[in-house]
Amino acid sequence: MTKKTWPLCFMIFLITASPLVRSASAQEPADTAFWNSVFSENHVLDIRIEVPREGWDAMQPPRGRNGQPYTYTRAKITIDGQNFDDAGLRFKGNSSLRATGPRLKKPFKIDLNRFTKGQKLHGRTKLNLSNSFLDPAFMKEKLGYELYRAAGLPTPGVGWANLTLTIEGVPDPIPLGIYVLVEQVDQRFLASNLGQASKDSLLMKPEVEDWHYIDDDPNSYRSYNIKSGDENTDQLHAFVSLLKFIERAPDPLFQREIGERIDLKQLAGYLAATSILANLDSYVGMPHNYYLVMDKADGKMRILPWDINEAFGTFTMHGHAEDLARWDIDRPWVGRHLLLERLFATEDFPQLYRAALAQLMQQAFTQQQLFDRIAEFEKVLSPHVAKSDKIFWLDGSTLKHKPVPHIEGLQMGIDGDPAGLNQAVRRKILSIKPFILKRIESIKAQLAGESDGKSLGRRK
Repeated sequence: MTKKTWPLCFMIFLITASPLVRSASAQEPADTAFWNSVFSENHVLDIRIEVPREGWDAMQPPRGRNGQPYTYTRAKITIDGQNFDDAGLRFKGNSSLRATGPRLKKPFKIDLNRFTKGQKLHGRTKLNLSNSFLDPAFMKEKLGYELYRAAGLPTPGVGWANLTLTIEGVPDPIPLGIYVLVEQVDQRFLASNLGQASKDSLLMKPEVEDWHYIDDDPNSYRSYNIKSGDENTDQLHAFVSLLKFIERAPDPLFQREIGERIDLKQLAGYLAATSILANLDSYVGMPHNYYLVMDKADGKMRILPWDINEAFGTFTMHGHAEDLARWDIDRPWVGRHLLLERLFATEDFPQLYRAALAQLMQQAFTQQQLFDRIAEFEKVLSPHVAKSDKIFWLDGSTLKHKPVPHIEGLQMGIDGDPAGLNQAVRRKILSIKPFILKRIESIKAQLAGESDGKSLGRRK
């Protein structure tokens, strides 16, 4: 495996040592080796969850939810044989949770530190477990984050876990099967990916249609969902000042100084990767699924990708499957985004973006490289998916199930039917390989000036 085809092999994680060992310096290499085996060497974790029935019932989200936070409950979690007797467990996600209905294969978040302070798995306290409800190949997030990393962005490590769920009062353990495991974005992540000087930076996860200047009071911006670093008043004021600058700066001043406030090279890489992946369930098409960092190290804002399970043309709110594969590369957003509109009206930023996109197409988003990675992942996943041959749900305390052809789903998610469509999901989308081929063909034609691409907009 070459460096080009395995970009995650060389990730180095600076991990806080477990409080259960005496020597942090002795533990850190072991922690690093463990997560390298998961994120880079494709070791599939074995996770066993035991939850009281009262706790399971308390976890269920209110009907409609209306933005209400998910409820953590106490659970016993066993990971690769290591027991965590009093850990936190809750659901996560939006559409990925709603789409499951009564089925038990729901997306989970585990917080080992929630009820027992200092409890960690090789330096990590939180695990994000995606049920990959629109990707029966379980590969889109790993492939997608690898492209973002090739574009120069810090990205979460991605691996897999095999889950077994035991609910008190249900006679047998429930084999939920394979999940996508995604690293938590937090202050430890910022320090390990951006450097120690970036630790304690302002970290936000916005849920707003577009960024707007309200007033000069930082307390007016709580809707930007501050995750950590809100004690840093300098970064809060810098963010408010940036929003005001985006809205009010005259064009010459905007072009001259925006690069002092935003990491434009990093943003160009984000947009290039997002465009290639047609990842519209993100900053460019929806009001969520990204992080913003106001970096203490240099004062600049940076955007980080998150929750990319609908990449590879899976998010069809703005266009049909074929349209997404032919998306116009010169307008890599949908709807109103004042920052992007102003940036693409400057002389320099479109060139920066085009250069990032062309480089990714030459070095990362190629048929050979991606197909090689898919083949590698298929070998890892096939034995685990073969064992997941049932869908489970509860009827009171009675466990019910029905067979499901998961291996066919894995192949359908990769290759599709004769038309390239993924018939294993309830949405008309292209499977991974057909999307890759069509997207490569379209982008090459657009870069060569032979096609204008397809304009997208919110579908009725």
